[in-house]
Amino acid sequence: MGAWSTSITGNDTAQDLRSEYTSAFWYYDISTAVKEIDKFVRQNFDESDEEEWCNYYYSLADFMWRKGILTDEIREKAIKMIDNNFGIELWRESGEKTLRSRQKALEAFRNKLISPMPGKKRIKPSVYTDDIFNNGDIIAFQLKTKGKPYTLGKKYDLSQKEFEDMDGKYVIIQKICTNISWQSAIVPDVADHWLICRLFSGLYEQPPEISDISSLQAIMVYESISSPVFTCESNLYYFKRRKYKVIANKSVDPSKFPLGFGNHIFFSINRPWCNPDSYFAAAISANCLSEN
Repeated sequence: MGAWSTSITGNDTAQDLRSEYTSAFWYYDISTAVKEIDKFVRQNFDESDEEEWCNYYYSLADFMWRKGILTDEIREKAIKMIDNNFGIELWRESGEKTLRSRQKALEAFRNKLISPMPGKKRIKPSVYTDDIFNNGDIIAFQLKTKGKPYTLGKKYDLSQKEFEDMDGKYVIIQKICTNISWQSAIVPDVADHWLICRLFSGLYEQPPEISDISSLQAIMVYESISSPVFTCESNLYYFKRRKYKVIANKSVDPSKFPLGFGNHIFFSINRPWCNPDSYFAAAISANCLSEN
Protein backbone atom coordinates (compact mmCIF):
# COMPACT_ATOMS: atom_id res chain seq x y z
CA MET A 1 0.00 0.00 0.00
CA GLY A 2 1.24 3.50 -0.78
CA ALA A 3 0.52 4.66 2.76
CA TRP A 4 2.74 5.62 5.67
CA SER A 5 -0.01 5.96 8.26
CA THR A 6 -3.60 4.89 8.84
CA SER A 7 -4.87 8.47 8.65
CA ILE A 8 -7.11 9.64 5.83
CA THR A 9 -4.36 11.63 4.14
CA GLY A 10 -1.37 9.49 5.12
CA ASN A 11 -0.79 8.13 1.64
CA ASP A 12 0.82 9.12 -1.66
CA THR A 13 -2.45 9.49 -3.55
CA ALA A 14 -3.95 11.97 -1.09
CA GLN A 15 -0.78 14.07 -1.02
CA ASP A 16 -0.38 14.04 -4.81
CA LEU A 17 -4.00 15.09 -5.33
CA ARG A 18 -3.96 17.90 -2.79
CA SER A 19 -2.36 20.39 -5.17
CA GLU A 20 -4.87 19.37 -7.85
CA TYR A 21 -7.76 19.97 -5.44
CA THR A 22 -6.36 23.40 -4.63
CA SER A 23 -5.97 24.30 -8.30
CA ALA A 24 -9.44 23.10 -9.28
CA PHE A 25 -11.34 24.80 -6.46
CA TRP A 26 -9.37 28.02 -6.97
CA TYR A 27 -10.05 28.09 -10.71
CA TYR A 28 -13.58 26.67 -10.97
CA ASP A 29 -16.82 26.93 -9.03
CA ILE A 30 -17.39 24.06 -6.61
CA SER A 31 -19.62 21.98 -8.87
CA THR A 32 -17.34 22.28 -11.89
CA ALA A 33 -14.25 21.62 -9.79
CA VAL A 34 -15.73 18.37 -8.45
CA LYS A 35 -16.57 17.24 -11.98
CA GLU A 36 -13.11 18.08 -13.34
CA ILE A 37 -11.39 16.35 -10.43
CA ASP A 38 -13.53 13.24 -10.85
CA LYS A 39 -12.88 13.16 -14.60
CA PHE A 40 -9.13 13.42 -14.03
CA VAL A 41 -9.11 10.70 -11.37
CA ARG A 42 -11.17 8.30 -13.48
CA GLN A 43 -8.73 8.78 -16.36
CA ASN A 44 -5.74 8.02 -14.15
CA PHE A 45 -6.99 5.61 -11.49
CA ASP A 46 -8.95 2.39 -11.49
CA GLU A 47 -12.18 2.56 -9.49
CA SER A 48 -11.95 -1.17 -8.88
CA ASP A 49 -8.75 -0.52 -6.91
CA GLU A 50 -10.38 -0.03 -3.51
CA GLU A 51 -7.20 1.29 -1.90
CA GLU A 52 -6.79 4.08 -4.46
CA TRP A 53 -10.48 4.91 -4.50
CA CYS A 54 -10.60 5.30 -0.73
CA ASN A 55 -7.49 7.47 -0.81
CA TYR A 56 -9.08 9.65 -3.50
CA TYR A 57 -12.57 10.01 -2.15
CA TYR A 58 -11.72 10.35 1.53
CA SER A 59 -8.99 12.92 0.80
CA LEU A 60 -11.40 14.91 -1.38
CA ALA A 61 -14.07 14.93 1.30
CA ASP A 62 -11.48 15.88 3.91
CA PHE A 63 -10.13 18.74 1.78
CA MET A 64 -13.60 20.12 1.07
CA TRP A 65 -14.64 19.89 4.74
CA ARG A 66 -11.51 21.73 5.88
CA LYS A 67 -12.15 24.48 3.34
CA GLY A 68 -15.83 24.78 4.30
CA ILE A 69 -17.14 23.71 0.88
CA LEU A 70 -18.13 20.06 1.38
CA THR A 71 -21.28 19.21 -0.56
CA ASP A 72 -23.97 16.83 0.66
CA GLU A 73 -23.28 14.49 -2.25
CA ILE A 74 -19.58 14.07 -1.46
CA ARG A 75 -20.26 13.78 2.27
CA GLU A 76 -22.93 11.11 1.85
CA LYS A 77 -20.85 9.04 -0.54
CA ALA A 78 -17.82 9.13 1.75
CA ILE A 79 -19.94 8.14 4.76
CA LYS A 80 -21.51 5.30 2.76
CA MET A 81 -18.06 4.00 1.85
CA ILE A 82 -17.06 4.03 5.51
CA ASP A 83 -20.28 2.36 6.67
CA ASN A 84 -19.94 -0.36 4.01
CA ASN A 85 -16.33 -1.06 5.06
CA PHE A 86 -15.20 -0.25 1.52
CA GLY A 87 -11.50 -1.09 1.23
CA ILE A 88 -11.11 -2.19 4.84
CA GLU A 89 -9.97 -5.70 3.90
CA LEU A 90 -6.77 -4.26 2.51
CA TRP A 91 -5.90 -2.99 5.98
CA ARG A 92 -6.68 -6.33 7.56
CA GLU A 93 -3.74 -7.77 5.64
CA SER A 94 -1.42 -5.49 7.60
CA GLY A 95 -2.37 -7.05 10.93
CA GLU A 96 -4.91 -6.57 13.68
CA LYS A 97 -3.18 -3.58 15.27
CA THR A 98 -3.01 -1.66 11.99
CA LEU A 99 -6.61 -2.58 11.20
CA ARG A 100 -7.85 -1.21 14.55
CA SER A 101 -5.89 1.98 13.99
CA ARG A 102 -7.46 2.42 10.56
CA GLN A 103 -10.95 1.74 11.89
CA LYS A 104 -10.39 4.32 14.60
CA ALA A 105 -9.24 6.85 12.02
CA LEU A 106 -12.29 6.18 9.85
CA GLU A 107 -14.62 6.56 12.83
CA ALA A 108 -13.06 9.92 13.68
CA PHE A 109 -13.27 10.97 10.04
CA ARG A 110 -16.95 10.01 9.85
CA ASN A 111 -17.69 12.06 12.97
CA LYS A 112 -15.90 15.02 11.41
CA LEU A 113 -17.91 14.76 8.20
CA ILE A 114 -21.22 14.96 10.06
CA SER A 115 -20.04 17.79 12.31
CA PRO A 116 -20.46 21.49 11.38
CA MET A 117 -17.89 22.61 8.84
CA PRO A 118 -15.60 25.55 9.56
CA GLY A 119 -16.33 28.76 7.68
CA LYS A 120 -15.44 28.90 4.02
CA LYS A 121 -11.71 29.45 3.62
CA ARG A 122 -9.75 31.12 0.88
CA ILE A 123 -8.25 28.65 -1.58
CA LYS A 124 -5.20 29.68 -3.57
CA PRO A 125 -2.37 27.62 -5.05
CA SER A 126 0.95 28.16 -3.31
CA VAL A 127 2.71 28.67 -6.61
CA TYR A 128 3.81 31.69 -8.63
CA THR A 129 1.31 31.75 -11.48
CA ASP A 130 2.19 35.08 -13.11
CA ASP A 131 5.23 36.85 -14.54
CA ILE A 132 5.65 40.60 -14.25
CA PHE A 133 8.39 40.86 -16.89
CA ASN A 134 8.73 39.69 -20.49
CA ASN A 135 11.50 37.45 -21.75
CA GLY A 136 14.51 39.57 -22.60
CA ASP A 137 13.55 42.51 -20.36
CA ILE A 138 16.53 44.32 -18.88
CA ILE A 139 15.56 45.77 -15.53
CA ALA A 140 17.25 48.18 -13.16
CA PHE A 141 16.25 47.99 -9.53
CA GLN A 142 17.41 49.44 -6.26
CA LEU A 143 19.38 47.71 -3.60
CA LYS A 144 18.05 48.12 -0.06
CA THR A 145 21.01 47.51 2.21
CA LYS A 146 20.73 50.12 4.96
CA GLY A 147 20.13 48.52 8.33
CA LYS A 148 20.44 45.02 6.92
CA PRO A 149 23.21 42.59 7.84
CA TYR A 150 25.65 41.59 5.14
CA THR A 151 25.30 37.82 5.12
CA LEU A 152 27.99 36.58 2.72
CA GLY A 153 31.10 37.79 4.54
CA LYS A 154 32.72 34.36 4.52
CA LYS A 155 32.49 34.15 0.73
CA TYR A 156 33.18 37.72 -0.38
CA ASP A 157 35.41 40.44 1.02
CA LEU A 158 32.81 43.14 1.64
CA SER A 159 32.47 45.05 4.89
CA GLN A 160 29.17 45.88 6.52
CA LYS A 161 29.79 49.59 5.82
CA GLU A 162 30.54 48.94 2.15
CA PHE A 163 27.36 46.89 1.96
CA GLU A 164 25.22 49.63 3.52
CA ASP A 165 26.81 52.28 1.30
CA MET A 166 25.20 50.54 -1.68
CA ASP A 167 21.75 51.42 -0.38
CA GLY A 168 19.55 53.05 -3.03
CA LYS A 169 21.90 52.31 -5.90
CA TYR A 170 20.76 50.37 -8.95
CA VAL A 171 21.85 47.03 -10.34
CA ILE A 172 20.79 45.52 -13.66
CA ILE A 173 19.43 42.07 -14.37
CA GLN A 174 17.87 40.50 -17.44
CA LYS A 175 15.03 38.01 -17.55
CA ILE A 176 16.07 35.21 -19.88
CA CYS A 177 13.00 33.02 -19.71
CA THR A 178 10.46 31.36 -17.44
CA ASN A 179 10.87 27.86 -16.14
CA ILE A 180 7.73 25.95 -15.14
CA SER A 181 8.62 23.62 -12.30
CA TRP A 182 5.11 22.22 -11.80
CA GLN A 183 1.83 22.40 -13.71
CA SER A 184 -1.61 21.26 -12.67
CA ALA A 185 -2.92 18.34 -14.71
CA ILE A 186 -6.49 19.48 -14.15
CA VAL A 187 -6.00 23.22 -14.64
CA PRO A 188 -2.99 23.78 -16.95
CA ASP A 189 -3.27 27.54 -16.36
CA VAL A 190 -2.12 26.89 -12.80
CA ALA A 191 1.63 26.42 -13.00
CA ASP A 192 4.61 27.31 -10.85
CA HIS A 193 6.65 29.92 -12.72
CA TRP A 194 10.29 30.58 -11.87
CA LEU A 195 12.27 33.23 -13.69
CA ILE A 196 15.70 32.51 -15.12
CA CYS A 197 17.78 35.71 -14.97
CA ARG A 198 21.32 36.97 -15.19
CA LEU A 199 23.04 39.81 -13.36
CA PHE A 200 25.13 42.43 -15.15
CA SER A 201 28.11 44.26 -13.74
CA GLY A 202 27.77 47.85 -12.63
CA LEU A 203 26.31 49.90 -9.82
CA TYR A 204 24.35 53.03 -10.77
CA GLU A 205 22.98 56.11 -9.04
CA GLN A 206 20.01 56.15 -11.42
CA PRO A 207 18.57 53.63 -13.91
CA PRO A 208 20.99 53.89 -16.86
CA GLU A 209 20.08 54.30 -20.50
CA ILE A 210 21.15 51.13 -22.31
CA SER A 211 21.44 51.49 -26.07
CA ASP A 212 23.68 48.51 -26.71
CA ILE A 213 23.26 45.34 -24.66
CA SER A 214 26.63 44.08 -25.88
CA SER A 215 28.23 46.70 -23.66
CA LEU A 216 26.90 44.93 -20.58
CA GLN A 217 28.97 42.24 -18.90
CA ALA A 218 27.21 39.31 -17.21
CA ILE A 219 28.78 38.34 -13.91
CA MET A 220 28.59 35.33 -11.62
CA VAL A 221 26.18 35.63 -8.74
CA TYR A 222 27.67 32.54 -7.11
CA GLU A 223 31.42 32.11 -6.94
CA SER A 224 31.17 28.31 -6.93
CA ILE A 225 28.85 27.98 -9.94
CA SER A 226 30.10 28.42 -13.48
CA SER A 227 26.78 29.54 -14.94
CA PRO A 228 26.05 33.32 -14.83
CA VAL A 229 22.33 32.79 -14.32
CA PHE A 230 20.12 32.38 -11.29
CA THR A 231 16.47 31.57 -10.72
CA CYS A 232 13.91 33.38 -8.61
CA GLU A 233 10.17 33.51 -8.00
CA SER A 234 8.14 34.95 -10.86
CA ASN A 235 6.14 37.33 -8.67
CA LEU A 236 9.40 39.06 -7.70
CA TYR A 237 8.08 40.29 -4.39
CA TYR A 238 11.10 42.54 -3.90
CA PHE A 239 10.61 44.29 -7.23
CA LYS A 240 7.12 45.40 -6.29
CA ARG A 241 8.61 47.33 -3.39
CA ARG A 242 11.52 48.83 -5.33
CA LYS A 243 11.72 51.64 -7.87
CA TYR A 244 12.41 49.26 -10.72
CA LYS A 245 12.49 50.30 -14.36
CA VAL A 246 12.54 48.23 -17.54
CA ILE A 247 15.22 49.97 -19.57
CA ALA A 248 15.49 47.72 -22.65
CA ASN A 249 14.52 44.39 -24.13
CA LYS A 250 16.77 42.02 -26.02
CA SER A 251 15.77 38.42 -26.68
CA VAL A 252 18.29 35.76 -25.76
CA ASP A 253 18.62 32.04 -26.40
CA PRO A 254 17.88 30.25 -23.10
CA SER A 255 19.84 27.19 -24.23
CA LYS A 256 23.03 29.24 -24.01
CA PHE A 257 22.49 29.80 -20.30
CA PRO A 258 22.42 26.45 -18.48
CA LEU A 259 21.06 26.80 -14.97
CA GLY A 260 23.52 25.61 -12.36
CA PHE A 261 22.34 23.51 -9.45
CA GLY A 262 21.41 25.42 -6.32
CA ASN A 263 21.69 28.97 -7.64
CA HIS A 264 18.34 30.20 -6.35
CA ILE A 265 17.67 33.65 -4.98
CA PHE A 266 14.40 33.82 -3.09
CA PHE A 267 12.93 37.27 -3.49
CA SER A 268 10.12 36.48 -1.06
CA ILE A 269 12.61 35.76 1.72
CA ASN A 270 14.43 38.49 3.58
CA ARG A 271 16.05 36.77 6.50
CA PRO A 272 19.27 37.71 8.29
CA TRP A 273 21.03 34.65 6.86
CA CYS A 274 19.75 35.05 3.31
CA ASN A 275 18.67 38.13 1.39
CA PRO A 276 18.89 39.04 -2.31
CA ASP A 277 20.72 42.30 -1.62
CA SER A 278 23.69 40.45 -0.14
CA TYR A 279 24.03 38.23 -3.21
CA PHE A 280 23.91 41.10 -5.67
CA ALA A 281 26.07 43.48 -3.64
CA ALA A 282 28.67 40.74 -3.16
CA ALA A 283 28.71 39.84 -6.85
CA ILE A 284 29.10 43.48 -7.91
CA SER A 285 31.85 44.02 -5.34
CA ALA A 286 33.67 40.83 -6.30
CA ASN A 287 33.87 42.08 -9.87
CA CYS A 288 35.35 45.40 -8.73
CA LEU A 289 32.67 47.37 -10.55
CA SER A 290 31.09 49.31 -7.73
CA GLU A 291 32.20 52.58 -9.30
CA ASN A 292 30.84 53.56 -12.72
